[in-house]
Amino acid sequence: MITIYDNHASGLSRRDGLVTPEAGTVWIDLLNPTTEEEHQIEAVYGIDLPTREEMKEIEASSRLYQEDGAQFMTATLLSQIDDPWPVTTHLTFVLVKDKLVTIRYSEPYAFHMYTKRAMANQVDSSTAAAVLIGLIEQIVDRLADFIERMQGDIDKLSQTVFGAEKDRRANGERYDLALKTVGKQGDLTTRARESLLSLSRLLTYFTYACDHGADPKGVKQRIKTASTDVGSLSDHLNYLNGQITLLLDATLGLINIDQNRIIKIFSIVSVVLMPPTLVASIYGMNFHVIPELSWELGYPYALVLMLASAVGPLLFFRHKGWL
Repeated sequence: MITIYDNHASGLSRRDGLVTPEAGTVWIDLLNPTTEEEHQIEAVYGIDLPTREEMKEIEASSRLYQEDGAQFMTATLLSQIDDPWPVTTHLTFVLVKDKLVTIRYSEPYAFHMYTKRAMANQVDSSTAAAVLIGLIEQIVDRLADFIERMQGDIDKLSQTVFGAEKDRRANGERYDLALKTVGKQGDLTTRARESLLSLSRLLTYFTYACDHGADPKGVKQRIKTASTDVGSLSDHLNYLNGQITLLLDATLGLINIDQNRIIKIFSIVSVVLMPPTLVASIYGMNFHVIPELSWELGYPYALVLMLASAVGPLLFFRHKGWL
């Protein structure tokens, strides 16, 4: 689908359908474009748009480059961040002939937010470069909200891991949930860092593009501010990654302690039952000559002896502080 945005004094206006460039056109958005729509844009602006497969390439030379007088910038972003499992998507920005062309195969909410504000004339959308930096600023804001939500989830997880034990029988379920949550947060942190790294490289290249004719008026300072924000978010993600590592180590350590406690109980029970078992084995021998065989108090004597042999190790363990 092709959507065209024209700049007016009252903000952006939207047109859907075929490309009919006008003097006020600043942004052409391609959402899930067909081959025919891509060829139409290429014919109008004399450029070769990257395919969806080419947008996924990881080398910098395939993501940030200049070709046919146009600047191509591809970023890896998180989309649907309000869902339990955000998805990773790729987005290409093309600055060509004072126009911005965006190619995307998902609908990040940042685009909706920016479009709404730009159409209400709440942000600068007078040039293609202004639209591009405005979109990036909105994307960074959304990532910041996502990281703040991750911080809250990790704080709750920390309380779960280090909270007081209310019921040891529920420890297994608690640790299982903690490990799953740690794994999820670690995955989200990694993908958020990938997105921020991609944005950082894009902003660096955008600065270069501004220095070479891509409308530097009032945009370079905003690029610098966005780069600072991306850097601070990356630092915070490093902090969160450290927290996640700590929680993972702590959870595994607590699981190990809990397992050791269980093994300790089994070991003590085994040691306590060994002497009574020995006594019972001795008096269970099938020999005719056993001194206590005809003794009237032989049975109570054996029971008392077994009880004493079991209590003795328990008292010894308690004296040593093992219990």
